[in-house]
Amino acid sequence: MKRATFSILFFIKKSKLLKNGTAPIYLRVTINGKRSEISIKRSITPKLWDTVRNKAKGNSQESKDLNEYLNSVRGQLYTHHQALQESSKIITSKMLTNAFLGIGEKQWTLLELFQEHNENMKSLIGQEYSPLTYQRYEAGLKHIKTFCKVQYRNEAYQLSEVNHKFITAFEFYLKTTAKCGHNAAMKHVKALKKITRIALANDYIRRDPFANYKITQKTVERSCLTQKEINKLLEKEFEIERIEVVRDLFVFQCYTGLSYRDLEKLSKRHIQIGIDGYKWIILKRTKTGSECRIPILPIAEGILKKYKNNPCHQLKETLLPVPSNQKMNAYLKEVADVCGIKKKLHTHLARHTYATTITLSQGIPMETVSKLLGHKKIATTQIYSKVLDAKISQDMAKLMTKTVS
Repeated sequence: MKRATFSILFFIKKSKLLKNGTAPIYLRVTINGKRSEISIKRSITPKLWDTVRNKAKGNSQESKDLNEYLNSVRGQLYTHHQALQESSKIITSKMLTNAFLGIGEKQWTLLELFQEHNENMKSLIGQEYSPLTYQRYEAGLKHIKTFCKVQYRNEAYQLSEVNHKFITAFEFYLKTTAKCGHNAAMKHVKALKKITRIALANDYIRRDPFANYKITQKTVERSCLTQKEINKLLEKEFEIERIEVVRDLFVFQCYTGLSYRDLEKLSKRHIQIGIDGYKWIILKRTKTGSECRIPILPIAEGILKKYKNNPCHQLKETLLPVPSNQKMNAYLKEVADVCGIKKKLHTHLARHTYATTITLSQGIPMETVSKLLGHKKIATTQIYSKVLDAKISQDMAKLMTKTVS
């Protein structure tokens, strides 16, 4: 690492002579080529100032007193510089002159900076961030607050104290006390990393506490429904209306790939005629803001027609009567039981099903599926996708036919 440069210089400003003909004395602190200048509230007759040695000339008592004061100022600056070095902060010339003047640099706590970040993020919801992203950082802040209180009995934990030990202890807390899975824990650690990057960028801390820490993700096996299981849903008749509605909504997701949030907000303005002359769903994803362009398959269109006279059109100006996410997932358990499906049904499982059973397994290219799902990177689609055994069998059957002699 390149060694920091630090210098102190006293000089007079002849261009700012006082009424008594003396020139004010200024202090200039330079650190890494950047200067900060302040008046030291002393003045001297210009002819009595030694511009080479930067001190008063002569042996008069007045000159001795002034030079003694200059030495005192220099000593105080070195003391402040050493104290700032020991605090592991990046030292600037302005910070040092402020310390001399008694103007304290704000010492940020971790929670203060995290809270400020979240407040700024909240004000940008709908522009740069989604509500879900904000909720994730709020959850991260809550975990950090509890962790500092439990582990250190100190919610005012200083940013400068965050180090590798703090990060690994936080990860352990998330996986044990907070009972987060590995990937969920890593999301909260990643939020903490963003806060420390902000601190580094603003010179609130000197070293990156994540320098020797690596955020990892474990591959999760994504489940989906087979076509046989989808047919069970389609063929089953329900006696309870609320269960039937949730079944229809889930099937609609299976044939459109919409997330719960996008399903919830789906309205008439999102239905447009595509380049092929058929109806398409065109909307911006709530989570990422990226655009989805989804041709409406016949089964999905049938569900839209089924609910065309539902009160939700007038009450919420939406196309489908979507309950709360909590209720929908609870009712989906009943749907699975009635249909004899052993897999746990949840709204995101429908999105997996669209990516795999409805599109990829039917020969739709990965690049096309990525666009349908509104992904910004094809790598994200590869996480959702899962090549089914049935598709592998079909492809191998074709190969066998070609290789039979």
